[in-house]
Amino acid sequence: MKKDFFVIKASNDLDLHCLHWQPDGPSIGVVQIVHGMAEHVDRFHGFAEFLTGHGYAVIGHDHPGHGKSVSGKLGLVQSDDSFHLLVDSTHRVYNTIENTYPNLPVFIFGHSMGSFITQRMMQLQPIYPNGIIYSGSNGKPPLLLHFGIFLSKILSQIRGTDKKSPLIDYLTFGKYNKVFKPNRTDFDWLTRDKDIVDDYVKDPACGFIYPVGFYRDLFIGLKTLHQHESFSGYSKLVPMLLVSGDQDPVSNMGKGVHQLKSLLVNSGAESVDINLYPGGRHEMLHELNREEVMNDIHSWIQKHMNR
Repeated sequence: MKKDFFVIKASNDLDLHCLHWQPDGPSIGVVQIVHGMAEHVDRFHGFAEFLTGHGYAVIGHDHPGHGKSVSGKLGLVQSDDSFHLLVDSTHRVYNTIENTYPNLPVFIFGHSMGSFITQRMMQLQPIYPNGIIYSGSNGKPPLLLHFGIFLSKILSQIRGTDKKSPLIDYLTFGKYNKVFKPNRTDFDWLTRDKDIVDDYVKDPACGFIYPVGFYRDLFIGLKTLHQHESFSGYSKLVPMLLVSGDQDPVSNMGKGVHQLKSLLVNSGAESVDINLYPGGRHEMLHELNREEVMNDIHSWIQKHMNR
């Protein structure tokens, strides 16, 4: 496996840091990784190593304000609409993949916030990947989202968009860990693998609190996503796989995954599969049974290679 990086420009002229994993032999397909909140794309190195071992090239980027795509402080995105800048940046990486590998099938793997970014990209752009894997995702957001929009707007006006908000961070993530008391860390909800959790805690580019302006744009973006006339996106023919643990608090312990499938199917999507893993938490690629999860994803990708 060969691993290197390259840089492309976001619409705000920020450098987007991209990682490119390549198999030792010819590539048979490409997987784009779209990472989640308060993390970076290099956390998916193990998954990329697995995929390259099966002949796939893997490309992913650090979202603006994340990892090595930071201008200023972590979580700060220089845009009037942070959410849609992340959507546009993901689309730019997708276009780069199609230009780099014009004759190969392309799959998108969107995790957590990355799944919502991918869903929105599919609504806005006429693109046709061979398949999409939504990991750690959820269905329609709770009513609390409306309060989050109201609160983040008020705090943005009072304190400014660049100020961090521990209150909104607690309202967004604080409840996730309560299910797993007694807690060893603030991030036990991510996975049962203690080593992975410890690595996350030690990583200075993970687990940070966002500025209030980012939360405002994210919450409004999620509301916009679910107000779209066709929830599933531009093409109803793109197959989708939903991957989650039944102990993932982000998806209300798996219930939200079934709700997401219903939303997609009701919007016209013709092929939506679910892999729901007993005992699994939020990051199935980092769970104790991650080899099983990755093998299942690979089998699903193989099934849709020639769509």
